[in-house]
This record gives sequence, C-alpha cells and structure tokens, in this order.
Amino acid sequence: MDKRSTKIKWHGNEAINMASHVIAELYGLNDLTIENWIFYADVDFLSICAKPRKKTILHEYIEYIYFTNYDYMLDKHFPMEVINTLTGLLDFYNIDYTILGKFDNVGKTDDELNPEEFEEAEDYARELFDFFMDELSPVIIDDIFTVLYSNKLFLFEFNSQLRELILNLKAEDIPEYLKKDGVIKRCKYIPQWLKRGVFMRDKGRCQICGADLTKILNLDNTENYDHIIPLENRGNNDPINFQLTCEHCNKSKGDRSMAFNSLSNRYWDID
Repeated sequence: MDKRSTKIKWHGNEAINMASHVIAELYGLNDLTIENWIFYADVDFLSICAKPRKKTILHEYIEYIYFTNYDYMLDKHFPMEVINTLTGLLDFYNIDYTILGKFDNVGKTDDELNPEEFEEAEDYARELFDFFMDELSPVIIDDIFTVLYSNKLFLFEFNSQLRELILNLKAEDIPEYLKKDGVIKRCKYIPQWLKRGVFMRDKGRCQICGADLTKILNLDNTENYDHIIPLENRGNNDPINFQLTCEHCNKSKGDRSMAFNSLSNRYWDID
C-alpha cells in the first residue's frame, strides 16, 4: 500500500468507525444516551434546538464522544494507539505538527516500547491530542456528522431521546423558548443552507411518499421542509429534525404524525 493509500485509509476509517461508535453510544453502549450526556456535560440543549444553526446538537454530541474516546485511551495508557491514529489524520490533511518535536516511534505498538520510550510516548500522545483537537478535530467531527446525517433511523432515535426531555419542560419557566408546556416555538424561517442540505440528503424526494421534487420529472410538486418529529409532538428546530416532503404529504400528515421513510430506492435488483 502506497503512502497516499495509507493516508486515505486513516481518514476514511476514522469517520466511519467513529460514526458507528456514536450510534452505539446513543443506544447505551457506555451510558451516554442523550439524557445522560446532557447531564454529564451540562448541555443547554434547548438553546441549541430552539432554532437551526450550522453547528447542530449532533455536532456537540459527536464532539463530546470523540474527546471522551481519546481521553479514555490516554487515561488507560494506550499512547501509541492515539499517536498512530492522529499522526495519520494530520498527515492526510497536511497539518504540520513538527512544533511538538520529533518522535521516532510512530507505527510501533505500546508493547514494542521500552519503559523510557513508553514514558516519552505518553507525554507526546497528550501533547499531540491537544494539538489535534485545536487544529483538526472540527473537520473530523463534521465528517462524522456527514455520515450520520444520512442515517434517518439514527436521527429519529436521536430526536426521540430529545423528545423525552422536551416533554417535561414548562412554559412558565422558559417562555422565550416554549409555546406551551413541552412544545418548542416554531422557528421563524428555515435558512437556505439547511434547505439545500436536506434536499441533497433526501435526494429531492418526498420522504413520506417518494414523490420527485427535483422539477426534472414533474413541475407540479412543491417541496416542503417538515419536522421529522413535529413540534406539537415534542420535536425541535435543530437541523437534524428536518426532512423533505411534498406539499400534499406535509399538509395531510397532521401535527403529531412522525411518518418518515428511511430507505432509498435500490440502485439495482438482485434476481
């Protein structure tokens, strides 16, 4: 495998593997469900979910898990696993980290180091991790988000866990955010960047009936941007809770329906 292929492997595997890890965490792998994460990290989730913003609540969740994952490896004394992964990612993006000094054991495992080298590796791994989080982690986190944003079943589960928290909120306590008890106010507008992203993710098709909304095949259908979990059913205005629907499905869906389609059309059939 040449150097370029090795770099691509580091990058691609990191986003996909961490996306899988985030899914597992959402379903309770290490007790990091949404409710527990919000409690542990003291997240003001309502201010995030009240209106669309480019750094979504899912970005925040990924960032916490990403940091926790590497911090755990460092605390458990697996410095070479951290070093080998992060140097591969920094090399892929051509980020110069020579400011940290020279480290000669990249590519080795923890077991291959002598005691002096292991101690040096632990110091270097922590410095490298701090550097990585400052210089590159936002890019990687956005890559992980991109993988997860196409997974509608994951988004539905994420929003369902948020729904359980929204359910207990009282309008008298936070009138700036709530229309009534357990119901977030509708955002005043949906920004164009969000519409473009949802349209691309949903491939220009209604996510309930599958109607073409691209205007390539049919000029009659009008696109609508609908909450996956409606606000009246304790949904939110974060970008992860929007989907593309046609006007007919949007109007006939009802303010409590959570209908969506998680499947894309097959590329070909197997006979």
